Amino acid sequence: MHLLRFISFFVLAAILVNTSDAQVKKSRGWKSPTFTIDIAPNYSLPLQETKGANIGEFFTFKNYGTKLGWGASFNFKFGLGPQGQYRPYLSLGYSQFQAKDDNNSYIPRNIIDNGYPLRNDSVFNNPVAGKSELFLRIPYIGAGFEYAITTVDRKKRMWYPHIGVEMLLSVITGIYRQNSPNVQIEPNVETGYTIKSDVRVGLGAGLGATIRFGKRAGITFGGKYKLFNLIGKKSDFLKEENKMNLLDKAATDLNANLSKDRNIGALELYLGATIFLGKTKK
Repeated sequence: MHLLRFISFFVLAAILVNTSDAQVKKSRGWKSPTFTIDIAPNYSLPLQETKGANIGEFFTFKNYGTKLGWGASFNFKFGLGPQGQYRPYLSLGYSQFQAKDDNNSYIPRNIIDNGYPLRNDSVFNNPVAGKSELFLRIPYIGAGFEYAITTVDRKKRMWYPHIGVEMLLSVITGIYRQNSPNVQIEPNVETGYTIKSDVRVGLGAGLGATIRFGKRAGITFGGKYKLFNLIGKKSDFLKEENKMNLLDKAATDLNANLSKDRNIGALELYLGATIFLGKTKK
């Protein structure tokens, strides 16, 4: 919420500060920037096995049981070429996916003390009345390449669409919490269960557009598809109290219900502020 307020303030200030500059420049236009900084919050729609109908599907290994997501990224783009149309970039970002259940708690004993996944092909599929919530958290670093179509608005260059791809290095972690008067151990006590962090390599691709309100500032918007765990999937047995591994690789030797890989994908819809620095020769 604080980030969204900052973005709104930044965009409004950019419009006010650059109005006079825009009027002067409009007749002759601007040159493309050689360095661009995007500050882009997003709404993330869970896709593939990130999305589930309920939290219970996380414990049966069908998917990760989340229903909505959000995030933000800081993108540092370097404009190459006569019009800065070739743009390698670095990205620092965070994505979070989550779900809430006001009717069920999924671990009846309220403790995982015999290792996870459960032995003898068992799963937590007999919830008790209670409340629960699940969070999947993904900080990441990206390296990508973007092509900006600067010839769409050739004379003024007040706006331009762009398309790009990126590689992602992510640390995926999370937590499940529950509170219930019906569990066998510590009823009415909120208990947290950690999804231990694991590193994965992924891929992203998207398209969007940038609009300049002035020489130095504007907005950017668009959409990106991201698959966070394309490379590095694995599943291991973990014997630590109230802790679980990510378990995104099929591993029927650990539990018969781990019969398929689970892909952590999302569609991001972003709207943010942009800062422009430098200018190209043409």
